[in-house]
Amino acid sequence: MPTENKTPEALKVERSTVTKLVITGAPRLDAITVFLEDFGRRDCPIDSNPNYQTAQGKLTINCWDNSWNAYWGGMGPRTVAEFVADCGWDYVLNCLDRGISPTVFSGDALHTLAKKCIVQRRRQQTGRHDWELGELSKDEARNLWHDIDSLRSIESPNECWHQSELLTELFGDEWHYPIDGKAVEENQKFTYLRKVVDAVQQALRQEQQYVVA
Repeated sequence: MPTENKTPEALKVERSTVTKLVITGAPRLDAITVFLEDFGRRDCPIDSNPNYQTAQGKLTINCWDNSWNAYWGGMGPRTVAEFVADCGWDYVLNCLDRGISPTVFSGDALHTLAKKCIVQRRRQQTGRHDWELGELSKDEARNLWHDIDSLRSIESPNECWHQSELLTELFGDEWHYPIDGKAVEENQKFTYLRKVVDAVQQALRQEQQYVVA
């Protein structure tokens, strides 16, 4: 049977305005490439103005082998460059990497906390801190001091359960409470991204001042 020829439907094509910036000279950072993409405005009716429209845009940042991006669908009348420059660094950072924390769990930090616990319990300093258990004898402290080296290899809070017996001897049955938020160290990824965000915002504000001048 002959094949029916169908005229293909026209594709929908939309254009956006893209600005590329290359930022150099930021302390302890490689060159940062920034793409600012403005998608125009979309209808966003509100009670006071049924015809209200809000701008929408996307930010993409590349630095060395790292890349982050964020989209905003409600920037008001601002461009994405103006929006990012106006926002707090912490808000922009969280949009680029949702849920990232300034600290992360660390087996080394847990080991340090365990040493502190042993020393204070051995010296009967429990009143100064929230250790559930009381004084340790000399032999008990020596044995625990030897055993806690295994804590260094723990890479996540979930893995702590594999050392539940040891952690119970140190911190008591509710051991997860004293280590929560204390067995942590600086999150280098967070610190690095903050430096990048600071540099990008500084550059955008500098650009705005240049345009105004």
